[in-house]
Amino acid sequence: MTGHVVPCDDEHCRAALAAALPTGAPVQGFAQLSLPPEPRSVALARHFVDAWLPELVADTRDALLLLTSELVTNAVIHARTPLEVAVIITGVDVVVTVRDEDRGRSAPPGRHRQHDRDRDGGRGLVLVRMLSCDSGLVRHRAGGKTAWFRLERVARSGHGAVAL
Repeated sequence: MTGHVVPCDDEHCRAALAAALPTGAPVQGFAQLSLPPEPRSVALARHFVDAWLPELVADTRDALLLLTSELVTNAVIHARTPLEVAVIITGVDVVVTVRDEDRGRSAPPGRHRQHDRDRDGGRGLVLVRMLSCDSGLVRHRAGGKTAWFRLERVARSGHGAVAL
Protein backbone atom coordinates (compact mmCIF):
# COMPACT_ATOMS: atom_id res chain seq x y z
CA MET A 1 0.00 0.00 0.00
CA THR A 2 1.38 3.38 -0.89
CA GLY A 3 0.43 6.92 -0.09
CA HIS A 4 0.00 6.73 3.67
CA VAL A 5 1.19 4.87 6.71
CA VAL A 6 -1.38 2.42 7.98
CA PRO A 7 -1.33 2.22 11.78
CA CYS A 8 -2.06 -1.49 12.03
CA ASP A 9 -0.27 -4.66 11.20
CA ASP A 10 -2.89 -7.24 10.28
CA GLU A 11 -4.21 -7.98 6.79
CA HIS A 12 -7.82 -7.21 7.70
CA CYS A 13 -7.07 -3.77 9.03
CA ARG A 14 -4.79 -2.85 6.11
CA ALA A 15 -7.39 -3.91 3.52
CA ALA A 16 -10.15 -1.88 5.14
CA LEU A 17 -8.00 1.20 5.59
CA ALA A 18 -6.73 1.03 2.02
CA ALA A 19 -10.35 1.30 0.89
CA ALA A 20 -11.42 3.91 3.44
CA LEU A 21 -8.56 6.39 3.56
CA PRO A 22 -7.95 8.82 0.74
CA THR A 23 -4.53 8.28 -0.85
CA GLY A 24 -1.89 10.34 0.86
CA ALA A 25 -3.91 10.97 4.01
CA PRO A 26 -1.46 11.00 6.93
CA VAL A 27 -2.88 9.25 9.96
CA GLN A 28 -2.82 11.46 13.06
CA GLY A 29 -4.57 9.07 15.43
CA PHE A 30 -5.67 5.45 15.57
CA ALA A 31 -7.42 3.45 18.29
CA GLN A 32 -9.06 0.04 18.27
CA LEU A 33 -11.40 -1.75 20.69
CA SER A 34 -12.51 -5.40 20.79
CA LEU A 35 -16.11 -5.99 21.83
CA PRO A 36 -18.39 -8.99 22.41
CA PRO A 37 -21.43 -9.57 20.17
CA GLU A 38 -23.85 -8.14 22.74
CA PRO A 39 -26.31 -5.24 22.57
CA ARG A 40 -24.36 -3.30 25.22
CA SER A 41 -21.45 -3.16 22.75
CA VAL A 42 -23.30 -0.49 20.76
CA ALA A 43 -23.08 1.98 23.65
CA LEU A 44 -19.51 0.92 24.45
CA ALA A 45 -18.49 1.55 20.84
CA ARG A 46 -20.10 5.00 20.84
CA HIS A 47 -18.31 5.99 24.05
CA PHE A 48 -15.01 4.64 22.72
CA VAL A 49 -15.27 6.55 19.43
CA ASP A 50 -16.43 9.71 21.19
CA ALA A 51 -13.42 9.59 23.53
CA TRP A 52 -11.00 9.48 20.57
CA LEU A 53 -12.61 12.14 18.38
CA PRO A 54 -10.85 15.45 17.91
CA GLU A 55 -12.79 18.66 18.44
CA LEU A 56 -15.65 18.64 15.92
CA VAL A 57 -18.80 20.58 15.20
CA ALA A 58 -21.60 19.05 17.31
CA ASP A 59 -23.58 17.88 14.27
CA THR A 60 -20.54 16.11 12.81
CA ARG A 61 -19.85 14.41 16.15
CA ASP A 62 -23.51 13.35 16.39
CA ALA A 63 -23.42 11.91 12.86
CA LEU A 64 -20.21 9.98 13.61
CA LEU A 65 -21.72 8.46 16.72
CA LEU A 66 -25.01 7.62 15.00
CA LEU A 67 -23.24 5.88 12.12
CA THR A 68 -20.98 4.03 14.55
CA SER A 69 -24.12 2.75 16.30
CA GLU A 70 -25.57 1.60 12.99
CA LEU A 71 -22.48 -0.42 11.98
CA VAL A 72 -22.02 -1.99 15.42
CA THR A 73 -25.73 -2.83 15.66
CA ASN A 74 -25.53 -4.60 12.29
CA ALA A 75 -22.52 -6.61 13.45
CA VAL A 76 -24.17 -7.57 16.74
CA ILE A 77 -27.47 -8.58 15.11
CA HIS A 78 -26.26 -10.23 11.92
CA ALA A 79 -22.69 -11.48 12.49
CA ARG A 80 -23.05 -12.48 16.14
CA THR A 81 -19.27 -12.78 16.43
CA PRO A 82 -16.71 -10.79 18.40
CA LEU A 83 -16.05 -7.47 16.71
CA GLU A 84 -13.44 -4.74 16.58
CA VAL A 85 -14.19 -1.05 16.29
CA ALA A 86 -11.48 1.32 15.12
CA VAL A 87 -11.36 5.08 14.75
CA ILE A 88 -8.77 6.62 12.43
CA ILE A 89 -8.14 10.36 12.38
CA THR A 90 -6.44 12.20 9.54
CA GLY A 91 -5.97 15.92 9.03
CA VAL A 92 -9.31 16.21 7.22
CA ASP A 93 -11.26 12.99 7.88
CA VAL A 94 -12.42 10.60 10.57
CA VAL A 95 -12.89 6.96 9.58
CA VAL A 96 -14.70 4.40 11.71
CA THR A 97 -14.40 0.69 10.92
CA VAL A 98 -16.27 -2.28 12.39
CA ARG A 99 -14.79 -5.70 11.78
CA ASP A 100 -16.56 -8.99 12.51
CA GLU A 101 -16.00 -12.65 11.67
CA ASP A 102 -19.28 -13.16 9.80
CA ARG A 103 -18.73 -15.73 7.09
CA GLY A 104 -22.11 -15.16 5.43
CA ARG A 105 -22.44 -13.52 2.05
CA SER A 106 -24.91 -10.67 1.94
CA ALA A 107 -25.71 -8.53 -1.06
CA PRO A 108 -22.79 -6.31 -2.10
CA PRO A 109 -23.06 -2.60 -1.24
CA GLY A 110 -25.50 -0.82 -3.55
CA ARG A 111 -27.44 -3.98 -4.36
CA HIS A 112 -29.58 -4.41 -1.30
CA ARG A 113 -33.00 -5.92 -1.61
CA GLN A 114 -36.00 -3.64 -1.42
CA HIS A 115 -36.93 -3.08 2.22
CA ASP A 116 -40.51 -3.24 3.43
CA ARG A 117 -41.32 0.35 4.44
CA ASP A 118 -43.45 -0.83 7.37
CA ARG A 119 -40.71 -3.02 8.82
CA ASP A 120 -38.73 -1.84 11.86
CA GLY A 121 -35.03 -1.56 11.14
CA GLY A 122 -33.19 -2.28 7.94
CA ARG A 123 -32.39 1.34 7.15
CA GLY A 124 -29.05 1.68 8.96
CA LEU A 125 -26.85 1.22 5.92
CA VAL A 126 -28.99 3.71 4.01
CA LEU A 127 -28.22 6.25 6.75
CA VAL A 128 -24.53 5.40 6.56
CA ARG A 129 -24.49 5.99 2.79
CA MET A 130 -26.53 9.21 3.07
CA LEU A 131 -24.63 10.87 5.91
CA SER A 132 -21.05 9.81 5.21
CA CYS A 133 -18.64 11.16 2.62
CA ASP A 134 -17.85 7.57 1.69
CA SER A 135 -18.55 4.09 3.03
CA GLY A 136 -17.96 0.51 2.09
CA LEU A 137 -17.52 -3.11 3.00
CA VAL A 138 -14.32 -5.14 2.71
CA ARG A 139 -14.59 -8.93 2.77
CA HIS A 140 -11.52 -10.73 4.07
CA ARG A 141 -10.03 -13.78 2.34
CA ALA A 142 -9.94 -15.78 5.55
CA GLY A 143 -13.54 -14.84 6.36
CA GLY A 144 -15.17 -11.95 8.09
CA LYS A 145 -15.65 -8.42 6.90
CA THR A 146 -15.02 -4.81 7.79
CA ALA A 147 -17.68 -2.16 7.28
CA TRP A 148 -16.49 1.44 7.33
CA PHE A 149 -17.50 5.04 6.79
CA ARG A 150 -15.63 8.32 6.44
CA LEU A 151 -16.71 11.84 7.40
CA GLU A 152 -14.82 15.05 6.85
CA ARG A 153 -13.72 16.86 10.00
CA VAL A 154 -14.32 20.19 8.28
CA ALA A 155 -16.49 20.55 5.19
CA ARG A 156 -14.54 21.72 2.16
CA SER A 157 -16.33 24.08 -0.20
CA GLY A 158 -16.93 22.83 -3.72
CA HIS A 159 -16.08 19.28 -2.69
CA GLY A 160 -19.61 17.92 -2.35
CA ALA A 161 -19.39 17.62 1.41
CA VAL A 162 -21.96 19.22 3.63
CA ALA A 163 -21.34 20.55 7.09
CA LEU A 164 -23.09 18.13 9.39
